[in-house]
Amino acid sequence: PFTNMSGDPDQEYFADGLVEDIITGLSRVDSFFVIARNSSFTYKGRAVDLRQVGRELGVRYVLEGSIRRAGSRVRISGQLVDAISGHHVWAERFEGDMCDIFDLQDKVTESVVGAVEPSIRLEEIKQARMKPTDYMSAYDLYLRALPHFYSMTREGFADVRQLTNEALSIDPGFNLAKALGAHIRSISVSQCWHEPDDTRVATRMAREVLAEARDDPTSLRFAAQVIAYSAKDYEMALATIERSLRLNPNSAQGHTSCGWVNAHSGRPLVAIEHFHRAMRLSPVDPEKGIALSGIGMSYLMLERYEEALAWGERALHEMPNYGSSHRVVIMALVKLNRLDEARAAAQRLMEAFPTYTLTLQRQINPWQDKVFGERYVEALGVAGVPE
Repeated sequence: PFTNMSGDPDQEYFADGLVEDIITGLSRVDSFFVIARNSSFTYKGRAVDLRQVGRELGVRYVLEGSIRRAGSRVRISGQLVDAISGHHVWAERFEGDMCDIFDLQDKVTESVVGAVEPSIRLEEIKQARMKPTDYMSAYDLYLRALPHFYSMTREGFADVRQLTNEALSIDPGFNLAKALGAHIRSISVSQCWHEPDDTRVATRMAREVLAEARDDPTSLRFAAQVIAYSAKDYEMALATIERSLRLNPNSAQGHTSCGWVNAHSGRPLVAIEHFHRAMRLSPVDPEKGIALSGIGMSYLMLERYEEALAWGERALHEMPNYGSSHRVVIMALVKLNRLDEARAAAQRLMEAFPTYTLTLQRQINPWQDKVFGERYVEALGVAGVPE
C-alpha cells in the first residue's frame, strides 16, 4: 500500500483505491505475476523489510510509495525495489490535478512496466489503461464503497448499496459502480441481508454491465457471478468470466469469481483449480475465506465429504460471517453421519443469520446440478434448519 501523506485519515480510502487501480493495471500485463490487492494490504501500516515481503509473497519486485491529496491537486511518489537485493530499480514522482488522476495512474503503471521489463510492448501497456468515469465525484464514491464491500458485514453492505447508488445518480453509465451494486445485491440474498427485489434488480444491472463494459475485467467478473447466481444463466456467466480472465489473467478476485461461476455451473474440478490459483495470487488475503468456502462446496458436489468439511472449517476460521461456509460444514457433517455436530453447526448458522430458511434456500438455489441442489437443502433440513 502507498502511504497517505495528506494529513487527513479520511483520505485513506482514496490512497487505497488508487493503489488498487494501479495493481489492476499492472496485472493486466500478461508477462507479470502480480500479487492481489488484499494480500498486499496486509502490510498496511507496518514497518517491514521489503526483502521479507518478497519472500513471504514470492515476488521479485515490490512497489512502494505515497499519495498526497491537497484540494484539487494530487502527488503520487513511487519507488520500485528489487526484493532480493534491496536495490532501488526506479523512483519517480507524478503530480497533477484531480481531473488528471487516471493519466497519473497510467504513468505509474507504464513506468513500472518499463523499469522491470523494457521489452514489454506498448500495446500491452495500453490494455492496462481504463478511464471508468468522467465524473471524479462518482469515482470518489466508488472508492469509498470498496472497503465496506471487503468488510462482509450487514452494515458494510448497506453502505456499499448507498454509495454505489449515489455514484450512479451522478453518472448512470459508471459501469464499475453498477457492477459492484449488482454484486452486492446478489450476495446480500445469500447472506440474508437483502431487500425484496434484489434478485431482479441485480440481474438487470448485471445485464446492463454486460452490454456496456466488454473490456473492463472487474465489471465483468462482478457481472458473471450475478448472472450465474441470481439469473442462473450459466452459459452466459461462463463466457463472461472467461472474458474477464482473458483481459486480466492475474486477478485473484477474477479467479475466485471464476471458481464460483464454475461451481454453480456444475464444474467442481475446474472450480477447485481456480480457487487455488486465486490463493496463489493472494496468499494472505482477508477474503481468502470466500475461496476456501468455494473449495469446500466443490468437494460437497464431488461427494468427498471429509475434504469438504476440512475446507469448510478453514473457511469459517478465515471468515466467520460468510454464510456459505456454515452451510458447507453442516452438509458435510450430515453426510458423514455426525448428526449432533451438524445440529450444533446449524444452530450457529441460525444465530448468525436468523432469517435463513429452507424455503429461502429453495428460492435462491444457484446450482445447475439440480440433484445436488436437492441434496443440499435436504441435508440442511436434517440438521435442523427451519422450513
